[in-house]
Amino acid sequence: MSLKILVCGDVNGKLDALYGRVRRLQSKGNNFSLLLCVGEFFGAKEEDQILWKEYLEGRKKSPISTFILGPNIKTTESYFIDSADDGAELCENVTHLGKKGIYTGTSGLKIAYVSGTQSTGTSTKTSFSDDDIRGLASQLGVGGSGYQGVDILMTSSWPNGVSTFGNSPSSEKCKSCGSAAIAELAKSSKPRYHFAGLEGVNYERVPYRNHIVLAEPSRHVTRFIALSSVGNPNKEKYLYAFSISPMSSMTQQELNTQPPEATESPYTSGNKTKNIPVLLSGQVADQYRWNMETTRAPKRKSQNNPNQPERKHARPQDWSCWFCLGGDKVEKHLVASVGELCYIAMAKGGLTSDHALILPIAHHSSSNELPDDTRVEVLKYMEALRAAYRSGGRECVFFERNYRTDHMQIQVVPLPPGVTSSQVKESFVNLGTSNTDRHGNPNPIEFVELPQRTDLKQIIGRGIPFFHVELPDGTRLIHKIQRYFPLQFGREALCSASLLNSPKRIDWRSCALSCDQETDLTKKFRDFFKKFDFSLEDED
Repeated sequence: MSLKILVCGDVNGKLDALYGRVRRLQSKGNNFSLLLCVGEFFGAKEEDQILWKEYLEGRKKSPISTFILGPNIKTTESYFIDSADDGAELCENVTHLGKKGIYTGTSGLKIAYVSGTQSTGTSTKTSFSDDDIRGLASQLGVGGSGYQGVDILMTSSWPNGVSTFGNSPSSEKCKSCGSAAIAELAKSSKPRYHFAGLEGVNYERVPYRNHIVLAEPSRHVTRFIALSSVGNPNKEKYLYAFSISPMSSMTQQELNTQPPEATESPYTSGNKTKNIPVLLSGQVADQYRWNMETTRAPKRKSQNNPNQPERKHARPQDWSCWFCLGGDKVEKHLVASVGELCYIAMAKGGLTSDHALILPIAHHSSSNELPDDTRVEVLKYMEALRAAYRSGGRECVFFERNYRTDHMQIQVVPLPPGVTSSQVKESFVNLGTSNTDRHGNPNPIEFVELPQRTDLKQIIGRGIPFFHVELPDGTRLIHKIQRYFPLQFGREALCSASLLNSPKRIDWRSCALSCDQETDLTKKFRDFFKKFDFSLEDED
């Protein structure tokens, strides 16, 4: 049985405006089962109290069964004197759910709810405590072997960090607003829909998964939706309509259908890379900017700026590493661009003249172990390189081999115009299927296609060898390396007849260039990439 439900953000006492809108929807044949209200329902002004009295006395009536949360500010506490904790019907068709709890309708639809904002100590009429959250989690039975989730979670407060891995809210403040306790509740209770208010912003996050891909059984996704306030000046959405069948009436296949845009959970805690206090990566970067061709670009924003605050976090450097930018072994003539935390170098014995590498300035062994800020800059370089190659009508492939290498390298190889992602995928899969070990015995390399927006850390644990490739259309293939893996596998797949058609270039040593030739190649790449290189931004 499917139910049609309305959800509203902060009403702030504007009952006539809300119910007028609901009546107009009903007049068009929309039969909604109930209206859920998150955020502040009542208004603090005298005129709001006068209007509410008309509903209390029956002179006005709600056209729909309305379920509301409790107060968030002291000035609206008086509306809830007799129902502060347990909830009650306040007037015909308007019910206060209470402080926290579970509401289960006759259809089997299960709604969990928490009123108020997070308290730093004990619970009050307008706030909840950590004990309240633990109590609700216990009431739901989270963590039990048979626990699946809840249909709807209603909270006034946003969960902190909800936009992580997803689309960003329109308001900058909402990227860091909200309650850590609500985030923990959302993570453990696994609602299918989570609604919140209070921030005056409409934000519909892309769905996120409640399981770890390839490591846990598939579960349903969560849709987080924050709604603005009734009558807001920006005309942001404050009313949300949707249909839902109770999870108790659905098959596992129906319940666990994964939309293609689903991301990993924003509440998943990633591995933290320990930073060794040896040398600031920014200091290394600044040093090498002077060693590169100084006339090639305008001054960077942070370069030679006495007002630039000193970076506080040290980054690990391995002076014996060939790729740590502060090490003695770095071949500086191959460095084409230097950012704050990453750099681009030309590949030795490249498959093409503009075959590039993206590397962290500090010593990190794989993309799976990068700090968040470094990961962001890697993605920024990937986008810049895509744009550069596309300006000439070409697409590119990214691949990384975390096997028998100490320093992360993402290989970036442009393809001839007209080569499709399906051709690239076919080449990698076919080569993997026919792979043999060093003794000629069958040793197939099997790939798994990653769902969109999946963080690699969800799939591959820290320290586990892997091979990862991203195709031009964004499709990503992953292989967990468990035994011998051919070091030139990525190059060989790209050298196939349908792609680069360069079988003699599989081994980089067979197409190595002299130092002078490499220097010339690097200069040409800098000129080609200059227009897309964000590290060369002019000083404001």
